[in-house]
This record gives sequence, structure tokens and C-alpha cells, in this order.
Amino acid sequence: MGFNFRRENGGIMISNESGNRTINAHFNPIKHALREGKVCVGVAGLSFPCPASVQITANAGYSFYYFDMEHSGLSISAIEHICTAAKIAGITPIGGSSGIADYLISRLLDNGAMGVIAPHVNTQQETQIVVNACRYPPKGTRGFVGLGALTDYQTIDAVKWVEEMNEEILCAVKVESAQGVDNIERITDVSGLDAVIIGTADLSVSMGIPGQSHNPRFQKAIDTLLNVCSKKNIACGPHVNNPEDLKYWADKGANFMTCSFDGQLLLEASKSIMETARKLLGNKMYNT
Repeated sequence: MGFNFRRENGGIMISNESGNRTINAHFNPIKHALREGKVCVGVAGLSFPCPASVQITANAGYSFYYFDMEHSGLSISAIEHICTAAKIAGITPIGGSSGIADYLISRLLDNGAMGVIAPHVNTQQETQIVVNACRYPPKGTRGFVGLGALTDYQTIDAVKWVEEMNEEILCAVKVESAQGVDNIERITDVSGLDAVIIGTADLSVSMGIPGQSHNPRFQKAIDTLLNVCSKKNIACGPHVNNPEDLKYWADKGANFMTCSFDGQLLLEASKSIMETARKLLGNKMYNT
């Protein structure tokens, strides 16, 4: 595969024959797209997050790759490889931490993630912990390291780096409970918060209506989150499972969403192939 090189956004941008551009540490395409009012759609890496999954996701045209540390078996040692593969493939790597503790967030960022989504955030105080962990002083409390996967192993100017990362790192929280919905005004008052992902499965369970995504109470809760975030100029959107739901919520103002996850995508594609094969082959085909 051939590559084309050009200077852009303070660094060398590389595009491959498929049109994807590699991403450097100094420019986060997702943050800039959200600022321009674009809808950004990611996929969740849950069943088998890995570099190959990242490359497939990038070639499929997703906006970002969200690797989840809460629900997957992903190890810390695998993060750098995923993030490096994502940047080369031209898709923004965003890490889902397993909690809101600062060390859980910093390890994602220091290993190359260009954004964080912290789960189960219910209060303003918890939101502040997440924001502080994503931002260097004076805007936060993130610890500094000057060479590593986060800098693409390039030397940096410390002053410029701190300024850039405080602007380019995407800081997001996942609101996935009735308590979080009730507190969304205070959650979105925290300076430095960029986005809110709505954890639809846990939210429905919290509301006592598991899996009932079309329940009027559930729909009203999501509308509340979208409206408040829009008012505060914070990106927001739910996790959905199909393009139709993407359009439905985008029409309501959602602009930061995840659509499906790796295991589900593989299962659906595999089922579709085998259903077609059975129709074409009939009794010739062995059925397990």
C-alpha cells in the first residue's frame, strides 16, 4: 500500500491509498469535528479489542475506536499497541477506563489514548475527578511524562505539549443511571468536560425498565441529557445498535455516539452469511 505525505496542523500528515490519514499526537480529529458540528460515530471494542480490530474499524469508516477496559479482558500492556495501530490507520483511539480513579485514566492517556470515557459518573464531584485526571496543571492534576507512546516516542517542548494536550485530549464521561440524569445540569457545569456518552443498557436497568429502549420514560431521559448538553455546548449521544437509531438520535441533536460493538458485528455478519448459504445450498449443507 502506498502512502502520501504532507504538512498539516503542525505535523506530517500521511494518507494511504484508502484515503485514511494517520493521526499525530498533536491533533485530535474528533475534538475538531465536534467543534464543527459534525456527528462522530465510534465502535466499542469489547469482545476482542486489538490492533486488527482497530484497522478493520478504520477501514469501515468509523470516526473513533472506543476500547473498553470495564467490560473486556483487555490488559494495560495491550493499550499501546491498539493506540499506535489506530493512529496509523487514521482513527482516533479513545479509552474506556474501568473506573474514575485518576490512575485508571492516566494509564490510558500515557499509553497513547487520545481521549477517555469514564463509566458510571453520577455526580459533579465524580466528573471533576475525571476532568482533573485528563488535564495537566493548572487545569487539572494529570502527571507529566515527556516521552512514550503518548508522544509517539518523539521529544517534545514541555510548555507547548501541556497546552496542546489540555486542548486536544477528549474528556468524556458515561452517564448511565437515573441519578446521573438527575444530576446532568451539575455534571455539565464542570469546566473541561467535552462529551457525555449515554450508557443505554445500564440506564434502562437503573430505571427499572431493562432493555426497553422505546419506553417513553427512557426516551425522555435521553432527551433530557441531549438538551442539557446542547445548552452547555457539550457533545452527547447514546450507544446504539443500528444506523436507524443513529439517525433518529442525530435528528434530536446527538453528535457523539457509539454504534454496536465488535462481537455483535461479527455475529451479525456471520449469521447473515450462513442464512444466505442455507438458502442457496438447501439440503446439501450440513447444519449444526
